[in-house]
Amino acid sequence: MINIVMNKYLVTLRLKGQLVKTAVYADSTTHAQLICEYQFGMGCLSGSPTQIREGGGNQHPLLDDLIGTQPPSAATIKPTAPKPKVIKPKAVKPLKPQSPEQMRISNLKANVDRQKDALRREKDNQRRQREAEHRWRNLGGI
Repeated sequence: MINIVMNKYLVTLRLKGQLVKTAVYADSTTHAQLICEYQFGMGCLSGSPTQIREGGGNQHPLLDDLIGTQPPSAATIKPTAPKPKVIKPKAVKPLKPQSPEQMRISNLKANVDRQKDALRREKDNQRRQREAEHRWRNLGGI
């Protein structure tokens, strides 16, 4: 006859969004983890099981006390997948073709914007050149 020594492990389970500490008798930490995951589903453990030494850990209920003698029914623990958010694309409204007069005005506005950008870039370039010359003079032309 084989005499198997079961160890007592403290596990923290996540049940219905709440953390519950309980004790489990198992051969190893892996065995304790598998028992809990078989009973309550994958990912129910919050952390890894820790072994409780003799005489300590009596304040935590056993796993059997939590679930009774029968396995949990579908009504007690029911995993639900998050509902996907439905994003409806906005309808694209077709643009009417522009008249020749409207097209000429929009082209002139676009030209004005391009010229303003070119003016800003040129001013920035000239300012950088002045600052570089000023630094060069202050360093003594090394």
